[in-house]
Parts: sequence; structure tokens; C-alpha cells
Amino acid sequence: MKPITIFSIIILSTALILGATTNTAFAQDDPSILSKIAKRAQEKIQNQITNFTSDETKTLFEDGKKGILALETALSNEDLALAKQEFLSTMKIFAQVSHQLASNQSSQIEPSTNPTTLDPSNDLLRMKSYVTSLKAVAENHNSTVEFSPLDKLFTIANAQIKSHQYAKATNTIQEIKNTIVQLNEELRTQTSQQESNRAQIFANKYLQQIDRILDHGKKTGMSEEIVLKLENAKESLLLALSPADIIKEVRNILLIQNQFGISETNLLDLRISNSEQKILEISNSGQFTQNTIQGMNKNIETIKNHMDKQEFEQASELLKALETILEKIKV
Repeated sequence: MKPITIFSIIILSTALILGATTNTAFAQDDPSILSKIAKRAQEKIQNQITNFTSDETKTLFEDGKKGILALETALSNEDLALAKQEFLSTMKIFAQVSHQLASNQSSQIEPSTNPTTLDPSNDLLRMKSYVTSLKAVAENHNSTVEFSPLDKLFTIANAQIKSHQYAKATNTIQEIKNTIVQLNEELRTQTSQQESNRAQIFANKYLQQIDRILDHGKKTGMSEEIVLKLENAKESLLLALSPADIIKEVRNILLIQNQFGISETNLLDLRISNSEQKILEISNSGQFTQNTIQGMNKNIETIKNHMDKQEFEQASELLKALETILEKIKV
């Protein structure tokens, strides 16, 4: 809009200057300059006229072109006064045309259509890739999160894109994103609960181990200092609720075991050795038959087999039962 208006002002100013100074040497020496200026103005305005320019403006422009013809006729007749008059009249017409073009430019432009919605295929592919990863996480955690609503939305979006209904597909993809947010929250809740459950199982495992170690220790002469440290560690583990706190207390237990060289295997071995010594004493006393002695030794072998498999709980229970029997026997 701005270039047209400025140009028309320049044209009009030139015309007024020439018209106001009738004895200007420049126009007197070369009257054809008037025709050149007018034709240049015609050319500039012609380039601004489109199919959407109003009929009124087009008619006015034609009047300007006729004015140029009249100007050239006056110049050919060497009538400079008439030529300057025709020049001024023509330039005023072109100035008016220029003004109309500038003020009506918005109406001359072809009405724009609604912006075309871009193909959202790439966005949909990203969502599919993310959901594939989300499904893998859910499977690893044995989650019960239901993905079938998402699968249906993907099917709908694919069909919409295939039929070039991009705006609808974009809305469906937004629905997919909203659903993903909900499933993410549900998955996090389930995962958090599962982590808490696993941490509790982990804690119970070490609580049972401490109980066995304390049992072993008390029967093998473990010092009161070590027993007290293990009992305090057990109490702290019982009070731990979060997975992080449970791991912290288990590490403390392991540090105590390492500090004092406490090993459940070593303690069990010591108890087994004590039981074997007691069985040998019973055997030498002659109070029991060989079948009874062999049965006790068989129990010892079973206990050792459990230890080899790191089945310490089963080994401890069998050893405890055997020790109870051996304590009742007086040699």
C-alpha cells in the first residue's frame, strides 16, 4: 500500500511544480519530458491494477490514458500551454487512481481461505513410538494398565489421515496425548506400589536373616556387643517404610556383618560342627542303635545340602529340630 501512495505524491508534486512555473527552462527546452513522466506514471499504476480492482478505478485509469493521448497531441502541435494543462489533469487523475488503489487494496486481494491443516502423520508416529515404550514398561512391571482405548484412537487417527481429514486427525492425536497423560499417572501409581511391595519383601528377607544370625550367634557364643548392634539394626529395619529407607538399613546390617566378620554360612557351619560332635559322643556312649545314629547323620547331610543351595532357612529349621533332640539326650 505505501509504495503506491508515495509514488502518486511524487508524480503530483512534479506536475504541480511544472504547472506553477510556466516559464521553467527545463520544460521549455524539452517539452517531451511531460509525456515521459505521464507515461511512467501510467506504467507504474498499470502494474498495480488486478482483476480485483474496482470498475470505478479502472474507468478512472482509462481517463488518465486518454489524458496522455491529449497531452501528446498538444505536444505535437507545439502548444506547450495546453500540453502543461493536459499533463496536470492527467497526473491528478493518476494520483486519484493511486489513492483508490491504496485505500481499497484489502478488498482487491483475493479472499484467503482458511489455513490448511498440515498432515499430522509425523506427530502420530511419535506418539506410537512413545506408547510402544510405555507398553514395554507396563509389561516389565506386570501392570494392569489398559491400552485398548489408545489402540482404538490410533486406528481412528490413521483412518482420518488416510482420508486427508487432517483437522480431525489433529484433534484425535490431542485426545491420544491426553489419554497418555492419564495412563502415565496410572502406571506411575502402580509402579510405585509395586516398588514398595518389593522393598517390603526385600526387608522381610533380611529380617529373617538377622533372626537366624542372632539365633546362630546366641548358640555359638557371639559377643553381647554384636548381638546388641544386630538387634538395633533389626529394629531400625522394622521401622523403615520407604524403599530408600529400607535399602539404607539393609546396608547398615551388611556393614555390621562385614565389620565383625559375621556370615550366616560360617555360623551355620559352627552349629553343624557342634551337632556333629554331640552325635559322635552319643554314638560312642552306646546308648542308641546304629540306625538312630545314621538317621541323625542323614539329617546333617540334608542340612548341608540346603546350605550348598543357599537355602539357609530350611537348613536352620532342620538344624534347630536336630539340636532340640540332641539337647534332651544326656551322655
